[in-house]
Amino acid sequence: MSATGPSGASGSGAVITGRVNMTGSAAVSMATRTPLALSVLPMAVAVPMAGSASNTVTVTVVGTGMSTTIDGSGSFTLENVPPGSVQLHFQGRGADAMLTISGIEASDHISITVTLNGSNARLDRRENSGRGNDNGNDVNGRIDAIDTGARTVRVGATTVAIPTSAVIRHGSRTLAFADLRVGDHIQVKGTRNGTTVTATEVKVESEGGGEDDDNDLRGAISALSGTCPAVSFIVSGVTVTTSAATRFEDGSCSGLRNDARVEVQGTRTGNTLMASEVDFD
Repeated sequence: MSATGPSGASGSGAVITGRVNMTGSAAVSMATRTPLALSVLPMAVAVPMAGSASNTVTVTVVGTGMSTTIDGSGSFTLENVPPGSVQLHFQGRGADAMLTISGIEASDHISITVTLNGSNARLDRRENSGRGNDNGNDVNGRIDAIDTGARTVRVGATTVAIPTSAVIRHGSRTLAFADLRVGDHIQVKGTRNGTTVTATEVKVESEGGGEDDDNDLRGAISALSGTCPAVSFIVSGVTVTTSAATRFEDGSCSGLRNDARVEVQGTRTGNTLMASEVDFD
């Protein structure tokens, strides 16, 4: 089988290509089942889903009917995806999970790798590039290998070259190339040449075993209240407040919602952190 393009879509928009892996209760043979049907929901819009057969996943794009079919290798393509923030909803074959993709621009070509496990959808890799423009490429994923001599790391099929001029940081801390570890989750901004991205900035989001800065929080939002730009919410048990001075990456203040995963940097006083930057994960 081959992946089909979205139906019911018109006009121009971003292209999202991806690969889906399944583990746990969602682990089924991609080669022996009927292909998954995948769609995109605009962020903050919930649509009741009809029951589906155990071997299919069905979702919609509100107002467009956009859909696609994942092929036997787990690959799919969505075209004309609207800019902004959208949610991919995977439902069926033991999975019922939502995944938010933020910071989409109409000219983007986004490549992602997703792992499904029951109600959890984990973004393992994301690469952004603008069609006809190799500037501003993003790589988002876990480091698979490090070449210290060449100052490169590998994230999936992409080699990331990190020159001495590139900024490497974790929260408010500046890191050296030697501080990078296999398994670190990184976000890279830079320029692409084929399968190599030369980084201008590398943001490290260590998971498990990493020691986080007290002024650097990462987790799911809860208890969201207030009106933009002055809102408050809780992340990892800490109350976060925003103001007109707060900078947002891969999204905006209006995109904040309960259960969205974010990384927050700012100034902490007791159990309250005044956010200087909020990054949508």
